Amino acid sequence: MLKTNFPGRPVVLDRLQGLQAAGKLGQPILLLGPVGCGKENSALEFARLLNCSAPETCRPDGLCESCVKTLSFQHPDIRWIGPAPATAQDDEIRKLLAAKIANPFYQPSWAASSFVGIGDPEQPGPLTIRSLSHFLRRHAFQAPFKVAIVADAQRMNPAAANAFLKTLEEPPPRSVIFLLATGTEGMLPTILSRCLKIHCEPWSEGELATVLQELTDVTPAEAAQAARMSAGDARRAMAMLEPEAQALFDWAGNLFAWVHAGNRAQAAITADELHRGVLSHLAVAEGKRASGEAKDASARRFRAIGLCELLNLHYSEALACRVFGDTWHPRLEAARAGIVAAVAGRRTETLLQDIEAIDSTRRQVDQNINIGLAMAVLFEGLIDNARRDQARSGFRASS
Repeated sequence: MLKTNFPGRPVVLDRLQGLQAAGKLGQPILLLGPVGCGKENSALEFARLLNCSAPETCRPDGLCESCVKTLSFQHPDIRWIGPAPATAQDDEIRKLLAAKIANPFYQPSWAASSFVGIGDPEQPGPLTIRSLSHFLRRHAFQAPFKVAIVADAQRMNPAAANAFLKTLEEPPPRSVIFLLATGTEGMLPTILSRCLKIHCEPWSEGELATVLQELTDVTPAEAAQAARMSAGDARRAMAMLEPEAQALFDWAGNLFAWVHAGNRAQAAITADELHRGVLSHLAVAEGKRASGEAKDASARRFRAIGLCELLNLHYSEALACRVFGDTWHPRLEAARAGIVAAVAGRRTETLLQDIEAIDSTRRQVDQNINIGLAMAVLFEGLIDNARRDQARSGFRASS
């Protein structure tokens, strides 16, 4: 299917177009919002519309040259950068952009462990702040505006942030600079003070289901289920439609059951498999179609983070079941029976502690801590909490 636009958020685009109409695009713009809320695609879609060469006649069946180049990440006056290893080569960048063309919510595995770097003075590399600053200093080649987009700006390292500060203080004429961030923690106060902040909320289930159908060939029911499970995170929703995600989802469900059955052996095996970057032995035994071995550190980290997120989804559903009882409307319909059974012996306070522990471990893995150790400690703590709750309630877990 020919892509004719980036799936941006209408409310954000309306705000940006209001700034354009008022002649207020000179100040750098910070789009703030959780992962997968559409910040990046809103910035890219605004860049496309801003530089469209034939707004009156540009249509899906006949896009103008500017829009075609923007949608293929080939526009000379629009530049996107994001976290990347310092060693990333041109062929890796080409593969990344090709993946983003195919899936506008795609994120490479290296994003979990990389930063937006400053770049070498002589050969800065395409995804660095130095290359972006050089781009902004040049006159526009064919468009009215130059647009620079920095994804995951909260992951700029100190050298990159300080180097970019001068550009943000005095943006070049007829340029638009977007910083995209999940939060402001770790960002320089001097950068924050120079940006106009626009908040982007998670997608509604209906909006996201529609987008999933437009981007994929899934059925309406599959799109609705992925949208419900993702809690407004389009990146997660798209990933959930992939074989790897289905295998991870099943793994998280098994792990949730093992924790509540006190199965420390299977939990320890999981921690070891995550550390070695291999898929769950159960998924392999069942012939799940997935990528199998995660060969490098960033891919292993990406998989471990994904499992944490899906495990936390099970715990969040358990908490909702505990709180809402008969009025609970599960996001994970397939896991309903296991969640109901587990909740019978759990307390609200400890479920909240477990959710925080899983999220804390996810952050630790994101910060390059030893995956196997972090996961082993997490699983032992989850099992201990479940056993204590069950002992207090007199609940007997099945093995």
